[in-house]
Amino acid sequence: MTTWPFRALKTAHLDLRPLQHKDASAYLDIFSDTATMTFWSNEPIASIAEAKNLLLQDMEWVKAGDALCWGIALSESDRLVGKISLYFFSRQNRRAETGYILDRRYWRRGLMTEALGAVLDYAFDELELHRVEADVDTGHAGSLALLEKFGFAREGVLRERWFVHGKWHDSVMLGLLAPDYESRTAKKDTL
Repeated sequence: MTTWPFRALKTAHLDLRPLQHKDASAYLDIFSDTATMTFWSNEPIASIAEAKNLLLQDMEWVKAGDALCWGIALSESDRLVGKISLYFFSRQNRRAETGYILDRRYWRRGLMTEALGAVLDYAFDELELHRVEADVDTGHAGSLALLEKFGFAREGVLRERWFVHGKWHDSVMLGLLAPDYESRTAKKDTL
């Protein structure tokens, strides 16, 4: 199996870098917070042992070539505040899915806009993907707005796709094609 090329990415305020064992306590902060996990497809974790296991799973996912998973770290401190991934790759169809999570204490600061922009640039420019997809809980207005800001189109709803927090959740499926992203980026560059 051929793995997808991985490299660290930098934005104005963030370093998108490989996950490290030292990130376990930040994983606990992020993945144990009930508000942060409201729209995630798993229940919140409760211990540092669970955080270490989750971190190791993500690191193994990358090592196996099944995903590219960046830790989202603040440039000035290297504090991990989230993660963003490309996964479910289809080499033949030049397609992947994206997913991300950000520590609630860092919401509404434009950090995920920076991170997603860098990952989409990488996906379309360097990996030469044709399509990036996203699966978002229908109630997650912030994530839907973020994706639509980048030009993702809503393509359908999958009813009762996830059973989390004791109830069924629907998912909005979104897609972004390279030509749409490129034309949108070109328009921004001319403004």
